[in-house]
This record gives sequence, C-alpha cells and structure tokens, in this order.
Amino acid sequence: MNMSWLGYPQVLLAWWCPLVAVGLWHALRRLSVRLPARERFVLAVGLAVTPLLATAVPYMPHSPLRDALPWRAPMAWGISNGITDIDGQHVLQALGAQLMLAASVVPLASIAVSFVAGAIQVARTGRTVALLAPQQCGDVWVVHGEGQVEQSLASTVGLVRPRIILGSAVADSSDASAIIEHERAHAQARHPLWIFLATCALRSWWWIPGRKAVLAEVRLTAELWADQNAREADGAAAVAKALCAQIEAKSRPSRPDLSSTGIGGVGGVGGVSTVGTGFLDPGIELAHRARALAAPPRVMPVWQAWSVRIATAALVSTVSILL
Repeated sequence: MNMSWLGYPQVLLAWWCPLVAVGLWHALRRLSVRLPARERFVLAVGLAVTPLLATAVPYMPHSPLRDALPWRAPMAWGISNGITDIDGQHVLQALGAQLMLAASVVPLASIAVSFVAGAIQVARTGRTVALLAPQQCGDVWVVHGEGQVEQSLASTVGLVRPRIILGSAVADSSDASAIIEHERAHAQARHPLWIFLATCALRSWWWIPGRKAVLAEVRLTAELWADQNAREADGAAAVAKALCAQIEAKSRPSRPDLSSTGIGGVGGVGGVSTVGTGFLDPGIELAHRARALAAPPRVMPVWQAWSVRIATAALVSTVSILL
C-alpha cells in the first residue's frame, strides 16, 4: 500500500505540524517547569501558534528544500497539491482524494471559524465593559456600581490597548496595590493579545490530542508571571492575601458575559475565554500559584533568559518552515 500521502503538504499542515508542536511542548515539559514564568509563557505561546505560522509560509517551488527533504514540505510544494491520477472506479483512490481535499480545506476553515468566534467574544467583552461605564484614574479604570460583580471586578481587558478595570470595592481595599501590580503586569506584557492568539490557534486544531494542556500552560504561566511582578513590588504575603480575597469573590455568582477574575487572571468572557485567563481548574491553578508564592522566586541571568527566548524562536521557525 502506497503511504506517500502521509508526506503530502495537506497532511503535514493538518496533522504532523500541530502534532509535533504539541508533542514538543509535552516533551519539554519537565525542563520548562524549572524556568521562570516569563520564559515558560514564551515557550508555550510559541509552540501554540506554530501550526498557525506554518500555514503562512509562502509557496516556494524553487526552494532547495524541495529536493533535500524526504517529505513534501508545504514551503516547497504548496498546500493545494492533491491526488490527481484518480481512477474513478477505484473506491480507495476516490476516498483518498476526498480526504486530501478535506485536509486542505478543514484547517483553513477551522482557523477562520476560531478567529471569528474569538473576535465575537472580544466584541462582547468590550460592549460589557462599556456598559459598566468605568471612570479613568491614572492607568486604572474604576467601575462604580452597587452590584457585587461591579464592586469585586478586577480584570485586564483589551487586545491592542489593554485596560485595567477595577470595581470600586477593590480599588478601595487594602489589597488594591497588589491587585493593580498584578493586572498591570498583564497589561504591560500584552497577555490578553497573546492568550487570544494562542487560544484561537489551538482551538483551530481541535482534533490534535494534548492541545488543552498547552493552553492551560499559557494561562497559568501568564498568572505566575503577573504574580511575580506583584510579588516584587508588594511582597509575596500581600499577593497571597489579595489572591485569597479575589478567589472568595469569584466563588460568588457573577455576570455570565464578563469574568470577575481579579488577581486570578486577565478579564474576558465567562468560562474559557479567548480574551483572558480565568481558572481552568481553580484548585489546581491555586495550588500551583500558592507553591510559587511560597517558594523562592525563579530567576535567571539576562543572557540565559534571552538564550531561552532565542532557542524558542529558532524551534518555532524550524517547525513552521519544515512542516
């Protein structure tokens, strides 16, 4: 039986590339947990968007890689190549041709649907924030309302220009400094945008096993990163106290279309948001973050941090181009 179809560019983009990207993250997991949160976040986001970048590699029929690689790399063959020598009477050949067509169309359609759904969620979140009518106070926007949700709200919303939204009760609380530092870290690092891209990209490859673990890592490390920034500014005890207060507030009923995640995450649509991070599993996430606050902060020299980022970029580029 001819298995050359396993090396067709459609199959590479629809299966092998996302499978290798997710598999690489799982293979590097034991090493990555020893890294600081920032570098863990960069690695997880990079591998999450790798299959998306692979679809953007241009068609280069004269590339020397065309003859150098044992498979038909998309950059050398183009995504639209399919089985053309079909015998209409041969059922398996006809079925194979249809599968190749599906492998070409499904990933692109899935990407489009995923990003449209994400854009709709972003628009809903923006509309909800606008209805709350927050008032600007420095780099923080304060919501004055009588409801429990409005008073306990603490989130970072927005992709291009993220804003810190606080409820009046949070802004006036003793935990305000730690919460603001946490949310400010989300805003300065553009976590809502990166999480949006990672979520939409991973959701596009819904048939790939293990992708949810990568998304959970993206969201968790964003929180650990923001916790670390708040810890450097106000101390671990202040961050832990603020985290406990916001977890208690989150356990109360909330408005379904805007997460009141506070120091627990960057705000977005309720549930698993493409705009930000809520608790994927409150118990597991809290345990990770509590251990991180109790342990000495993970730091590495600047040159090592940049080495990790450069190695991540090289890994992402290699997989995107060759697969």
